Amino acid sequence: MDSDYLSTKFAAFDAIFHRVMNKMKRIEQKPRYFGTDILLYPSEIHTIEAIGKNPGINVTDLAALQGVTKGAVSQVIRKLVDKEMVIRMKDEKSDREVLLVLSPTGKTANAAHQKFHSRIDPILLELIDEADEEKIAFTVSVFQAIERFCDQVLSE
Repeated sequence: MDSDYLSTKFAAFDAIFHRVMNKMKRIEQKPRYFGTDILLYPSEIHTIEAIGKNPGINVTDLAALQGVTKGAVSQVIRKLVDKEMVIRMKDEKSDREVLLVLSPTGKTANAAHQKFHSRIDPILLELIDEADEEKIAFTVSVFQAIERFCDQVLSE
Protein backbone atom coordinates (compact mmCIF):
# COMPACT_ATOMS: atom_id res chain seq x y z
CA MET A 1 0.00 0.00 0.00
CA ASP A 2 1.20 3.52 -0.86
CA SER A 3 2.79 5.18 2.19
CA ASP A 4 1.37 8.62 1.25
CA TYR A 5 -2.12 7.14 1.08
CA LEU A 6 -1.60 5.44 4.44
CA SER A 7 -0.23 8.64 5.99
CA THR A 8 -3.26 10.59 4.75
CA LYS A 9 -5.67 7.99 6.14
CA PHE A 10 -3.87 7.93 9.46
CA ALA A 11 -3.83 11.74 9.64
CA ALA A 12 -7.61 11.83 9.11
CA PHE A 13 -8.15 9.16 11.76
CA ASP A 14 -5.75 10.85 14.17
CA ALA A 15 -7.42 14.25 13.73
CA ILE A 16 -10.93 13.02 14.46
CA PHE A 17 -9.70 10.82 17.31
CA HIS A 18 -8.09 13.83 19.01
CA ARG A 19 -11.15 16.02 18.42
CA VAL A 20 -13.36 13.39 20.05
CA MET A 21 -10.91 12.95 22.94
CA ASN A 22 -10.81 16.72 23.53
CA LYS A 23 -14.60 16.91 23.51
CA MET A 24 -14.81 13.95 25.89
CA LYS A 25 -12.37 15.73 28.19
CA ARG A 26 -14.65 18.80 28.20
CA ILE A 27 -17.68 16.61 28.90
CA GLU A 28 -15.82 14.97 31.81
CA GLN A 29 -15.35 18.40 33.39
CA LYS A 30 -19.02 19.42 33.19
CA PRO A 31 -21.43 18.26 35.90
CA ARG A 32 -25.10 17.58 35.10
CA TYR A 33 -28.33 16.89 36.91
CA PHE A 34 -29.67 13.36 36.56
CA GLY A 35 -33.20 13.30 37.93
CA THR A 36 -32.23 14.90 41.26
CA ASP A 37 -31.17 18.34 42.49
CA ILE A 38 -27.58 17.12 42.92
CA LEU A 39 -24.93 17.92 40.33
CA LEU A 40 -22.95 14.87 39.23
CA TYR A 41 -19.76 14.71 37.21
CA PRO A 42 -19.45 12.02 34.51
CA SER A 43 -17.03 10.04 36.70
CA GLU A 44 -19.67 10.04 39.44
CA ILE A 45 -22.64 9.07 37.28
CA HIS A 46 -20.63 6.35 35.56
CA THR A 47 -19.66 4.99 38.97
CA ILE A 48 -23.34 5.06 39.93
CA GLU A 49 -24.15 3.22 36.70
CA ALA A 50 -21.50 0.55 37.40
CA ILE A 51 -22.77 0.01 40.94
CA GLY A 52 -26.35 -0.11 39.64
CA LYS A 53 -25.38 -2.88 37.22
CA ASN A 54 -23.32 -4.67 39.91
CA PRO A 55 -25.02 -4.19 43.30
CA GLY A 56 -22.77 -5.32 46.12
CA ILE A 57 -19.56 -4.74 44.15
CA ASN A 58 -16.42 -3.95 46.15
CA VAL A 59 -13.93 -1.13 45.49
CA THR A 60 -11.29 -3.43 43.98
CA ASP A 61 -13.69 -4.94 41.45
CA LEU A 62 -15.23 -1.54 40.68
CA ALA A 63 -11.79 -0.07 39.97
CA ALA A 64 -10.95 -2.97 37.64
CA LEU A 65 -14.32 -2.65 35.89
CA GLN A 66 -13.80 1.06 35.27
CA GLY A 67 -10.10 0.82 34.42
CA VAL A 68 -9.02 3.22 37.17
CA THR A 69 -7.08 2.92 40.42
CA LYS A 70 -8.63 1.92 43.73
CA GLY A 71 -7.62 5.34 45.04
CA ALA A 72 -9.56 7.08 42.27
CA VAL A 73 -12.64 4.94 42.89
CA SER A 74 -12.39 5.53 46.65
CA GLN A 75 -12.40 9.30 46.11
CA VAL A 76 -15.48 9.13 43.89
CA ILE A 77 -17.24 6.77 46.32
CA ARG A 78 -16.55 9.15 49.21
CA LYS A 79 -18.19 11.98 47.25
CA LEU A 80 -21.15 9.80 46.29
CA VAL A 81 -21.66 8.71 49.90
CA ASP A 82 -21.58 12.39 50.94
CA LYS A 83 -24.13 13.13 48.20
CA GLU A 84 -26.26 10.23 49.51
CA MET A 85 -26.10 8.40 46.18
CA VAL A 86 -24.20 5.32 47.36
CA ILE A 87 -24.39 3.25 50.53
CA ARG A 88 -21.38 1.37 51.92
CA MET A 89 -22.29 -1.95 53.53
CA LYS A 90 -20.14 -4.38 55.49
CA ASP A 91 -19.85 -7.78 53.88
CA GLU A 92 -21.36 -10.37 56.20
CA LYS A 93 -18.72 -12.87 55.08
CA SER A 94 -15.71 -10.62 55.65
CA ASP A 95 -15.13 -7.90 58.24
CA ARG A 96 -12.66 -6.13 55.93
CA GLU A 97 -14.81 -6.09 52.80
CA VAL A 98 -17.08 -3.14 52.02
CA LEU A 99 -19.82 -3.60 49.46
CA LEU A 100 -21.43 -0.79 47.50
CA VAL A 101 -25.10 -0.35 46.62
CA LEU A 102 -27.17 2.54 45.34
CA SER A 103 -29.37 4.55 47.65
CA PRO A 104 -32.88 5.42 46.45
CA THR A 105 -31.50 8.77 45.23
CA GLY A 106 -28.68 6.93 43.45
CA LYS A 107 -31.23 4.69 41.75
CA THR A 108 -33.14 7.78 40.58
CA ALA A 109 -29.95 9.30 39.16
CA ASN A 110 -29.05 6.00 37.48
CA ALA A 111 -32.48 5.78 35.83
CA ALA A 112 -32.17 9.36 34.56
CA HIS A 113 -28.69 8.58 33.25
CA GLN A 114 -30.06 5.62 31.31
CA LYS A 115 -32.64 7.98 29.79
CA PHE A 116 -29.80 10.38 28.91
CA HIS A 117 -28.02 7.51 27.12
CA SER A 118 -31.15 6.74 25.13
CA ARG A 119 -30.30 9.79 23.01
CA ILE A 120 -27.03 8.32 21.65
CA ASP A 121 -27.42 4.55 22.07
CA PRO A 122 -29.92 4.08 19.19
CA ILE A 123 -27.58 5.90 16.79
CA LEU A 124 -24.65 3.66 17.76
CA LEU A 125 -26.79 0.52 17.75
CA GLU A 126 -27.98 1.29 14.22
CA LEU A 127 -24.39 1.76 13.03
CA ILE A 128 -23.37 -1.51 14.66
CA ASP A 129 -26.38 -3.30 13.20
CA GLU A 130 -25.53 -2.08 9.70
CA ALA A 131 -21.83 -3.00 9.96
CA ASP A 132 -20.57 -6.38 8.91
CA GLU A 133 -18.61 -8.55 11.34
CA GLU A 134 -15.30 -7.58 9.74
CA LYS A 135 -15.88 -3.85 10.35
CA ILE A 136 -16.97 -4.50 13.93
CA ALA A 137 -13.92 -6.69 14.58
CA PHE A 138 -11.64 -4.04 13.08
CA THR A 139 -13.17 -1.27 15.21
CA VAL A 140 -12.85 -3.37 18.35
CA SER A 141 -9.22 -4.17 17.52
CA VAL A 142 -8.43 -0.45 17.05
CA PHE A 143 -9.91 0.39 20.45
CA GLN A 144 -8.08 -2.53 22.05
CA ALA A 145 -4.78 -1.31 20.59
CA ILE A 146 -5.46 2.19 21.91
CA GLU A 147 -6.35 0.78 25.33
CA ARG A 148 -3.15 -1.30 25.44
CA PHE A 149 -1.13 1.79 24.57
CA CYS A 150 -2.91 3.79 27.30
CA ASP A 151 -2.20 1.02 29.82
CA GLN A 152 1.46 1.00 28.80
CA VAL A 153 1.83 4.78 29.13
CA LEU A 154 -0.01 4.81 32.46
CA SER A 155 2.30 2.12 33.85
CA GLU A 156 5.48 4.06 32.98
